Amino acid sequence: MKTYRSYLLVFLMSASVAGRAWAEGFDAKQVPAGVHWFLHLDVDGFKKTKLGQFALNQAKEFGPELAQLAKQLQFDFRKDLDSATLFGQGDDEKQWSMLLQGKFKKVPLLAALKWKDGFKQLSEAGHEILTWRDGKGDKKETHFGTIVNEGLIALGSSKQQLVQAINVLKGKAPALQPEQLGGLKLKKGNYFLAGVVNVKDLPIPPEARAFKVQSIGFRLGEQGENITAHLLLNSADADSGLQIQQMLQGLLAMGQLHVAADFAHEAKELAAILKNLKIARQKNVVQVDLAFPVAMVLEQLKLNVQKPDGDQPGKVELKFGIQSGPQKQDR
Repeated sequence: MKTYRSYLLVFLMSASVAGRAWAEGFDAKQVPAGVHWFLHLDVDGFKKTKLGQFALNQAKEFGPELAQLAKQLQFDFRKDLDSATLFGQGDDEKQWSMLLQGKFKKVPLLAALKWKDGFKQLSEAGHEILTWRDGKGDKKETHFGTIVNEGLIALGSSKQQLVQAINVLKGKAPALQPEQLGGLKLKKGNYFLAGVVNVKDLPIPPEARAFKVQSIGFRLGEQGENITAHLLLNSADADSGLQIQQMLQGLLAMGQLHVAADFAHEAKELAAILKNLKIARQKNVVQVDLAFPVAMVLEQLKLNVQKPDGDQPGKVELKFGIQSGPQKQDR
């Protein structure tokens, strides 16, 4: 698995085992101004949702492993991680960074990393950079990181990416501005996962360029008994915005006609969801809002963790790459 995809997996899985009550929301001042995309996970907010409670319950299977790791690092993912922000340039796996906010202790973290293959402490642009290698054989990958303070860890796909992230954190480089969010409102409490993609800066198919989409922003939240999805499509001008709105309304109409002709139970559920899908436009910005029952999502998730025969919960292998002394403790 490629490096940035590995960290994306870590980023998303962090939600299933973490959260603290005083975590802050997304802070654009921590993200470089020139990023092409970012994802932000409000771990604290996720933990309070029904989805989060389901994920925490699934994580109990790994209780002994997580407890041992927490003892070694003096950092418990289930309690001490507040949020994670992943951002990068283009679709290049070598141009990403990630910020982890929580409660960290430098000494035990360094003690664990020092046993990693190729561990080094470097000085780059006045910053202390840690580097190490993970993996087996020719699949080993080099990682870069730094403990900014006991509340923040920064990781990067390269020294250059990591230095850029640190410079922004220390106010030495420009940060993301509110207007670069494309109108996306990220008030703490109305989302647990959010992101923005600046489409105009990315290689996209010619047919997609016809709609002149400049950026796409989204947020996911849980309100009452529903999951709420909010999507913003920013186009270059009002005419393009109108074309996008008409296209989406056409697709919605076709979907509603299709499910109306299907008498299956699943079709009725889908019809109810489509009925709640709202499409609106203000000049060049198209807004899509959708609410659907969290119970439906939980039902599907429960099916996915079952064995093929449906009798017993599926077994997932959990591995940690931390070492303590000469003896490895991979699980």
